[in-house]
Amino acid sequence: MNSKLIFKNIGRFVLLLALQVLVFNNIYLGGYINPCLYVLFIAMLPTNTGRIPMMLIAFVCGMCVDVSMNMPGFHAAACTLVGFLRGIWLDRIILRDNDETIETPNIHDVPYQQFLIYLFLLLFIFHLAYFTLLVFSLIELPGILLSTLLSTIVTWILALLYQTLFFRKSKTIETH
Repeated sequence: MNSKLIFKNIGRFVLLLALQVLVFNNIYLGGYINPCLYVLFIAMLPTNTGRIPMMLIAFVCGMCVDVSMNMPGFHAAACTLVGFLRGIWLDRIILRDNDETIETPNIHDVPYQQFLIYLFLLLFIFHLAYFTLLVFSLIELPGILLSTLLSTIVTWILALLYQTLFFRKSKTIETH
């Protein structure tokens, strides 16, 4: 991984973590919607990141949010699960149909529908794990599922907006 890509990812981590801690952690709409935009950082890490480093990065990312919220590891656990599943879904959804190498999964460099599915699945699993650990009661399963679905949709829309506004297409068009 080149140093430019490392600095881009560090910048993305700092920006998304700051947005999460300063803005999105203070939003809890209707008692069911809690957007977690910082999970986009995990989804957008370079495709050549190995499974163990991915899980460690995801764990650290989640711990940063947990420490800022004084929580006992709910975000870290959910992020670690996302870090584990990311490689599997990246291979099955995005990389299997693309001949060219994709450095970073994003809305501009990956087929649109594949990226939408990939991101939605990661966000859904994150929110399902997070709310299940947070509530930890099967009696509250309908509330967990409702919170998971609504938070996933809102986070998904915010992530697509973030990608559209702040992320540029990395492919260059060559003219001969």
